[in-house]
Amino acid sequence: MGQRLLTAAPFAVLASLLSVSAPLRLQTGAHAPAPAEAVLAGIRAADSGQLAVSEEDGRFLRTLIAANRTRHALEIGAASGYSAIWIGLGLRETGGRLVAIEYDAARAREAAANVRRAGLSDIVQVVSGDAFAEIPKQPGTFDFVFLDAWKRDYGRFFDLVFPRLDRGGLLVAHNVVNKRDEMSDFLPRIRQHPELMTAVVSPSSEGMSVSYRRR
Repeated sequence: MGQRLLTAAPFAVLASLLSVSAPLRLQTGAHAPAPAEAVLAGIRAADSGQLAVSEEDGRFLRTLIAANRTRHALEIGAASGYSAIWIGLGLRETGGRLVAIEYDAARAREAAANVRRAGLSDIVQVVSGDAFAEIPKQPGTFDFVFLDAWKRDYGRFFDLVFPRLDRGGLLVAHNVVNKRDEMSDFLPRIRQHPELMTAVVSPSSEGMSVSYRRR
């Protein structure tokens, strides 16, 4: 898999997405296929624990995936599969694949079932287990990592995945606005890291950091 070279077109799209100074509001644009739309709506309706990302965040993830022509994606913290479905829809555009890891076995089974019902089981693989143990088992490198697990572990996850993030790849972390006090060891590192270019955007109130590996 190795290093990736970005063409001017996707990089220009990324630059426009990340050049924001106010909360980002996305147009709905292309809708998800009907089966996926139904599953996404069902997950949101049943999400009493508010574990899923917002719809705006999901659409933003899909756009990032398509714009960066992602092929090898990793999600840490799949919950019921809501964000995995949005990422999978982006990967449908690029021919890529996603490994989504979920610690809770019951939620992992639910995520896998939701992915299957959304028609994305050929793109998204849900892995049940501890991400610290499961990530080293995954082959190769990643050009997209989405981090939405235990917030106080973000720094440890960064140490684990950054060496395997391709040049030109993206590391996206969720809840960096509403739960920033829980990741004091993570946010300064991604902002100050010499190999990263980082912006914080707010498609919704939770906030996401987007870090581009430039070298």
